[in-house]
Order: sequence, then structure tokens, then C-alpha cells
Amino acid sequence: MIELMRNAVGTLEMNKDGKHYSGVKLIRIFPLTMPSQYISVRSEADVEITIIEDLSGLEEKSRNEAEQELQRYYVVPTIVNIISLKRDSKEWLWEINTNYGRISFRMNEMVENLHPMSPISWLLTSTDGRRFIISDIEKLDEGSRKLWAKLH
Repeated sequence: MIELMRNAVGTLEMNKDGKHYSGVKLIRIFPLTMPSQYISVRSEADVEITIIEDLSGLEEKSRNEAEQELQRYYVVPTIVNIISLKRDSKEWLWEINTNYGRISFRMNEMVENLHPMSPISWLLTSTDGRRFIISDIEKLDEGSRKLWAKLH
């Protein structure tokens, strides 16, 4: 049985088969269309300890801890508007407003870091691995759409 809990400083821990693991992290495994299934539990050294096949199989307290941890890890800010977009050598410098506030980030090759999710929505990945979503290009303001057009 898997038990998930937090220690005094808020770090996620796990008990499994009589062993205690500190500083574990939870990573969704494919398919991402099943967000409560196939969760990899990894050690501080990023070594897989076990897989949770379905969060519904955990006791309520452990399930709540897992859901909170996954939500915290997988939060993806939505881009509300693009303030500026500049090319600097091999990088693109972005300044944006998101549903979490103003953010600046860098992006390398567009082909590797700009992924269409539909004809109007896009997933962007910064050089440091942060992800951002544009849920509907058409709903961005005119200035943002003009800056976006620079990419194509």
C-alpha cells in the first residue's frame, strides 16, 4: 500500500511496503489524457520508485496530497497578451501577461518549443522548461496577434 504525506516543511514523502521515502516527486506518464492514472513516484535522485496506476486506489488523504502535488507541478499559465517579442541572436525574448501575472522568458528554436494543440491553441516551452499556453490566438488583442505573426 502507498501512503503519501508531507513532512514539517511541506515536502512530499511516501511510505510503501514498510519503507519510507523523503522528497518524492510525482510525474504523469503517458497518456496525459488520463491525468489521474499512471503516476510515476520518483526519488530525490529522480529514480522511479513505483507507479501509481490510479489515484482512485489511494486512501483519501494520500489521494488529496497526490492531486495537490500534481496540480502544483503541472500548473501551466495561460498567456493573456504578449507585451514584447524580440529576437536576440539565437533566442527569442518574450514578455507576457498571464493569468498569474507578468512574466519574461527566453525560448530557443521555435520548432522544438512551440507546439500547436489545435489550429488556435499553442503550448510554448521556455529554455528553462516552463510551459505556457495560448488557449485561443484569435482572442488575443491586436498587438499580441501582430507580435505572434512575427513567428510565422
